Amino acid sequence: MADSIFSQDKQHTAKVGLAYVTWQLTRRDWEVLPASETKKRSTLLKVKKEGISPAFLIQSRAFSSQAAVSLGKDITGPDSLPFDWLAITINVRSDTPTCFLLNRQDVIEHMKQDPDGPLYWVDPPRYIDTKFEGRWDKI
Repeated sequence: MADSIFSQDKQHTAKVGLAYVTWQLTRRDWEVLPASETKKRSTLLKVKKEGISPAFLIQSRAFSSQAAVSLGKDITGPDSLPFDWLAITINVRSDTPTCFLLNRQDVIEHMKQDPDGPLYWVDPPRYIDTKFEGRWDKI
């Protein structure tokens, strides 16, 4: 039962983060759609603005506090990431969430590999930086 409650809490936090990122983009005139072509990532968004650029993907990751972001394995360069931008929202269930936006190159430069396994991560000390905070105008 405890695992089920934890899972539901984690899913709710992810949905709150997704809503926050969607709101931030929509208020800046971006069209935001679920990226339905993905298999398992319900927090992947397809974003476009008519006449500006082709559609691109934003991965939303949300946490109640600071947390490391798992990126997966076999990441060899920017093109191996399944998104164009990573939106990491912390304190998402508070009145003052903070979102850090990293493009593919930022992620590659700030990720690290788990020393005991094949997974790659971006830890809070690597993404909590004013240069990434709320940089919606860079998208």
